[in-house]
Amino acid sequence: MLDADLQRLRDDNMAIAELLHELENGLALPLPPEPPFQVMSDVTALHDRVYAMARMVGSLKRVIRDRILQQTHAADFSPQGEKT
Repeated sequence: MLDADLQRLRDDNMAIAELLHELENGLALPLPPEPPFQVMSDVTALHDRVYAMARMVGSLKRVIRDRILQQTHAADFSPQGEKT
């Protein structure tokens, strides 16, 4: 499970980098005289994606912390001399 979550984070990271690159290229061009709705839409999509990724990282952090605590707890209660 952890491997799949980490791979999803890597994939999201690459997708966000691509969105940023596209956004940078779009912002390098002169803005059209009408309101830049596409630019705002792109920025909003990027914002939403980054926050979703942050929530996923926070969740993954909790899972890792819980696993470490479970292993530590199990080691505390294992008989002397037995390794977990």
